[in-house]
Amino acid sequence: MKNRSKWFALFALLSGLIVSVGAWRFWSAFVSPGRTKEETARILVHDLKLGGRAKERAIGHGNDILPSLQSESSDFADLNGRNSFWIAEVLGSIRTQQSRSILTNLYSRTNRTAKLVGAVGLLQQGAYPDQIDSDSILVQTVTADPNQTETQLAIIALGKSKHTNALPCLLDLLRRQPLDYWHHAHACDAVARIGSKEAIPVLIQCLKSEQFHALPNAFRALIALGDKNAVRFAIDRISPEIKSLNSGAIVTELKKVTGKSFGYNREAWQKWWNSAEPQWEIPKDFLVPWDEQKPVY
Repeated sequence: MKNRSKWFALFALLSGLIVSVGAWRFWSAFVSPGRTKEETARILVHDLKLGGRAKERAIGHGNDILPSLQSESSDFADLNGRNSFWIAEVLGSIRTQQSRSILTNLYSRTNRTAKLVGAVGLLQQGAYPDQIDSDSILVQTVTADPNQTETQLAIIALGKSKHTNALPCLLDLLRRQPLDYWHHAHACDAVARIGSKEAIPVLIQCLKSEQFHALPNAFRALIALGDKNAVRFAIDRISPEIKSLNSGAIVTELKKVTGKSFGYNREAWQKWWNSAEPQWEIPKDFLVPWDEQKPVY
């Protein structure tokens, strides 16, 4: 009996050890943003599915991450349709001379993706050297729509410029339907950053259109621009059919903004809104672009 208890205890110990090792490996592979700056840079550059988890850690490293980032990306020759967005954000958020020099170098390159990553980061730092007008490489890229990565980087850059000269091509993009989901999503975020109420009628038409699917972004752009009617138009788009789609996140955004939770029950949302609309006001914390807002849980 004692031997059996001893073997049982040993088995339990080994099982616990195996579970712990497995959990640690899972954490390292899929959750951890990197234990060292080298590992963080490796995740950011090479993990095309979950590399974005390393952004905040990379930004926190500051200048110290830059050599590892250059090395892992072969001096940014390995920029692609996933990591280019994360790397642009990291470089733009590290507001040092060393990071700005890298961004300036990227913007001077002939490779279009590298150039646009440089543009995004420089605009984020308020150091973009060129004008935003119809001749701008950013406007021309959005207008020509050469491919998903380049177009989306250019849209993000135009939003970070906060220049009203960027608005016409972004609104034209929103009017083009159907179109790639992320083109429209980034365009909504961009016009919210620019902050012109001229975008409101176009965004309303987007929310109403069955061919427009970036519903969460259009809704939050309208909220950021101060149009409370966005709540009604968002409710009108709720249906069980969008639950498993990106557009279904509009329910999550409604919950954040209103503090109410009716899931995908359109009738319940409408009933609440019919009684709440006269008194309801947009909370002031939401009257800025959603990527500049404090987290709401």
